[in-house]
Amino acid sequence: MARENAWRVLVVDDDPDVHAVTRLVLKNKLWRNQGFELTSVHSQAEAESLLASGVSYHVAVVDVVMEKQESGLELCSTIRSTCPRSTRIILRTGQAGSVPEETVLNEYDIDYYLHKLDMDPAKLFSVVRACLRSSQDISTLLAYGKQLQSFTKALQRVSTADDLKVFMGEALQFLELKHNCTAVFNYDLYAESDAVIGTGKSLYLDVQRPRFHAALRAGHEQRLKLMSEHPGPLLGLEDGHYVILFEAREGDGGAAQIPRPAAAATGNIAVPPALGGLVFVTNAETISDNARRDLVADARIFIENWCIAYSTLRLRERLAQEQMLRDRMYHDRLESIAAMVTGVAHELNTPLGVARTAGSVIGDLTTEFVSSAVSDGSSAIHEEELVSDLSESIRLMNKNLDRAHRLIQSFRSLSTSQMSDQRIETDIKAIIDDCVETIGPELKKGHLSVTVTAAPAEDLRWNGYPGHLSQVLVNLLQNAIRYAYEPGEGGTVTIDISRRPSNGGFRVVFADQGRGVSEEIKPRMFEPFVTSGREIGGTGLGLAIIRNIMANILGGSIVCDTAPGKGTRFVIDLPLVCEEKPSGAMPEAFSLA
Repeated sequence: MARENAWRVLVVDDDPDVHAVTRLVLKNKLWRNQGFELTSVHSQAEAESLLASGVSYHVAVVDVVMEKQESGLELCSTIRSTCPRSTRIILRTGQAGSVPEETVLNEYDIDYYLHKLDMDPAKLFSVVRACLRSSQDISTLLAYGKQLQSFTKALQRVSTADDLKVFMGEALQFLELKHNCTAVFNYDLYAESDAVIGTGKSLYLDVQRPRFHAALRAGHEQRLKLMSEHPGPLLGLEDGHYVILFEAREGDGGAAQIPRPAAAATGNIAVPPALGGLVFVTNAETISDNARRDLVADARIFIENWCIAYSTLRLRERLAQEQMLRDRMYHDRLESIAAMVTGVAHELNTPLGVARTAGSVIGDLTTEFVSSAVSDGSSAIHEEELVSDLSESIRLMNKNLDRAHRLIQSFRSLSTSQMSDQRIETDIKAIIDDCVETIGPELKKGHLSVTVTAAPAEDLRWNGYPGHLSQVLVNLLQNAIRYAYEPGEGGTVTIDISRRPSNGGFRVVFADQGRGVSEEIKPRMFEPFVTSGREIGGTGLGLAIIRNIMANILGGSIVCDTAPGKGTRFVIDLPLVCEEKPSGAMPEAFSLA
């Protein structure tokens, strides 16, 4: 029966005296307050039969030559395949020349090579003790690995960032209890609010938080090594304080910047790393170097798990928002077309009504003219008046039919391009004119006049995606209708098109003279769900969709210059030729900042 609190040693040798002397050496020895329990077998076959029963050992001392010249070497392979990875192997031989030490160490997974002739009790015990220490270290690492796997599985069940903060708060408390320390974890130094996870020691945390925050910032500004232990005095803290810095990245985000800039302000849709760190406080007089190293190892595991879990949650949220943007973009396309259908149908009523009335007048005049021609009493003056009225009716009918035709053509062109992801070559001014013409009913209702200008001599041929450019322009025009001017007041919008000499592309400047955007919203106006019109049904997705279309589909950029009471000016830069997108890949182009 194996003892639980004993170091289990397997001795495999065909010489009974070797077993006896090994037992004498280890009989009364202790290591870490535990004795030794020896199991003796005398052949490779006997050892393999014992191992097959599932018994495990901390150390195996194996003779090389038994039934065969290489029985011990073959048994080493069996031990490695059946015993725990923490089992250590000491190869012992009395025929060193037949099995050279260098060859054995290079080709077989053993831990120590002993010559029987050179072995004394002290050396044997030293070797066994060294192997036990190695076995314990490996067992500890394996246990940490299992703990990490269990921890990661538990994190997978966390569904929100708030859940994760609660979970990691408990993990931090476990860290404090295990190592008798106090810890404060800041996962984003440049968040709008203090992104801190602490424990129940609230009074201490509240008092020390500003100092810890300053120390972490100083560490990042000094570019100290990440995931390494830095003593507190280096960063303005006392002895017994230690700091570990880290960066949490999403994908291939840009390099760390201090302070971290807002993505919307720079126009960069990549997410910068979140800079953070962990401060733990110990008793400087009593903690040993080994205990501190163990604490640092656990702290690193804590940080790594946080980064993995938090990044996963952020990615899940970003994917959900990106899907919402895709859905919203498609919905906006259909909604725009539906609104245009309603507006065009309403707008067509006027020219068609005029044309119908003019046609009726023509019919009446024609009848009257024929009747007067038959009558003997008709006068030249009356005939001239009939001809004049007939001509005016024909002019009115043709004019209004032409107007209806242009409206229908513009609507057909815009609606077709809105639902198409094909890259084509077209006149960029014609695209903008079609947008203005088709959204005309909405502009008229909002009392907004639009002027489109372009240098007459410039080549305005553009190779790109008209549907997506028209969506950008329609969204901007609808924003101007809703937000630029006071309700019912109306105003003007100018759209100027020009070629860019630097790269041959186009610049479209969209400007109004309206209310402008508040200083509070201005830095974040291209972020999703940011809007000043929530009370009138604004979702805050319009400009986010525009930015994604510009950056990810049209390959251009959009910037905004605005101030309260001084209007809003959007500058759109487009390449002369857009990069062609593979068929069906267009929706994958969206990415949130």
